[in-house]
Amino acid sequence: MIKFFSAAVLAGVTLMASGAFAQTEFPGGDAAETSAVQEAITKDLGGRVSVQTLDGVVYLHGRVSQDTAERAEQIARGLPNVGEVVDATRNDAFQG
Repeated sequence: MIKFFSAAVLAGVTLMASGAFAQTEFPGGDAAETSAVQEAITKDLGGRVSVQTLDGVVYLHGRVSQDTAERAEQIARGLPNVGEVVDATRNDAFQG
C-alpha cells in the first residue's frame, strides 16, 4: 500500500512539474513564436526589426537605433509565453 501511494505521489509531482515547464513554451513552436513577435513589433515599429526564433530563443535583427532596439526587445518580452530574447541588432555577426 505504501509503495503504491509513493508511486502515485511521485507520478503526480512529475506531471505537475512537466506541466509547469510546458506552460513556458510558446504554443505552436518556433514558427508561431516568430510570427507573433514579428507581428507585434511590426505593428509598433514597422518592418525595421526582423525576428527569428531558434529552440524557443527569440533573436531580434536589424540595423536600428538603440531606442528602436530597446523598444523591440520590450515588445517581445511583453508577449505571453515568450522566454529568452536576444537583441542581435548591435552584433554585426548576426546581420547576415
